[in-house]
Amino acid sequence: MPTFDKNESLGSRHQGDIAAYLHLIGDKEEARFFVPDAGGQGAAFFSRPYACTGMVLGFIAPGSSAKKITGISTVQADRSLVGQRIKITLDKFFVAKYPGYGLHSVLCQFSGKNQVPGETEELSFAMRFDARDNSSPAIAGAPIFMGLTVGPDGISFKGKTVNVRNSGDDMVMAILDTPAFKSGLTLLNTAQPALKPLTSLATATVSAIAKRNENAQIHTFELGLDFDGSATSARLRYGSYIVVQTDEGSNWDWSDYEWNANGMALHPAGKPSDSPGFNYMVFAVSPFSPASTAP
Repeated sequence: MPTFDKNESLGSRHQGDIAAYLHLIGDKEEARFFVPDAGGQGAAFFSRPYACTGMVLGFIAPGSSAKKITGISTVQADRSLVGQRIKITLDKFFVAKYPGYGLHSVLCQFSGKNQVPGETEELSFAMRFDARDNSSPAIAGAPIFMGLTVGPDGISFKGKTVNVRNSGDDMVMAILDTPAFKSGLTLLNTAQPALKPLTSLATATVSAIAKRNENAQIHTFELGLDFDGSATSARLRYGSYIVVQTDEGSNWDWSDYEWNANGMALHPAGKPSDSPGFNYMVFAVSPFSPASTAP
């Protein structure tokens, strides 16, 4: 199975190593933020969006046109979802800043588990897209896991992003443009032998690409969405989960931001024309209907 280790992210490297990577991909202007000054501290002290390794999680209620984003600690779990089949989709990916110039090629990998009678299926799914700084790729409702069965302890959902600068990986990533990947993993009520090679292919593809010198893991996160209601857990219910790449979790206040449901975008409160200075993803958890996947 894939590893989701934040120590493998670019932001976990020494400042000199980050600067060396940026020079390798030709981004000398950005590298200056990681070159120590006379005091021994680079300008990265003020943090670059792609160099953060932490996470903040927010929630938007389903069908809501309100601007309010709820802190995950106040979300109430919905135990009626135990045993139900759900779908998880990627509804938004915003790139505030990624290493390199121009168009960024981003590779995403997601992992989870499907509870079927007598067995737990390990899942791994990958997708790719292109985006420039301060923009989003043209995606909405991109399927990841379709028909995931919720267990008594909720679901485990992990993800990571890789900045791909090695042009030789284009052919390898073309695998992710095939129908088997474009349509997400559609799951059944019984174990599927065919899932194992598909999961292995996704894992091997991402692992090989992430190890290239010109490529780098940018962020990884893990969401344990459960029903126990403890003060430190994230609860599972239908709605949208916002995953923010940031190291400012201790100072975070969701009242500083609003969600534009029409434009499908996050922005500073009262400033709808402004973009946030951080990278973020939005995942939707919603009911699954087998008919929705029929030709």
